[in-house]
Amino acid sequence: MSKTQYPPPQIVPVQTNATTASPNVVKAITLDPAYEMKTVQVVLTRDQGTLKTSLYRASTSPGGVGYYSREDYARAPTGRFEKTDKAEEKFVRPEIPAAAKLTALDGLALYTMHDMTPEEIEALRADLPELRRR
Repeated sequence: MSKTQYPPPQIVPVQTNATTASPNVVKAITLDPAYEMKTVQVVLTRDQGTLKTSLYRASTSPGGVGYYSREDYARAPTGRFEKTDKAEEKFVRPEIPAAAKLTALDGLALYTMHDMTPEEIEALRADLPELRRR
C-alpha cells in the first residue's frame, strides 16, 4: 500500500496583524466536537473587511499522521464561514511564540505579539458575535 507523499512539513508562519485564537473558535464553522478536538490553533485575520480563519488541525491523511493540516475559511455573504483553501503541505505542531501576549476575551484565549490596545480589544469584541454565529 503506497502512502501519500507530502513535501517536508513546514513551520506555521507568523503573520503580521493576525490574532491566534483558541480552538473553540472552530464552533463558528462546525459544531462537530471531533473537529474541535483535532483543532490545535486558529489564526484570525481581516482582508478588506472580510473575517478569515486558518485552522490548524491534526492531519488524518495517510502519510500525514503526526503533522497538522491547514484549512482556510472566510465569512461568506450568507453569514456562514466557507472553506476557501486547504494547504497542500503539512505543518509541524503550531506553537504560540513564547513572547506572545495573552488576552482573554469572553472565554476565548487570544494571542498577539504586542499588548493589545483598547481599540484592538474592542474590534475583536465586535467580531465575537460573528465568530459565534452558526
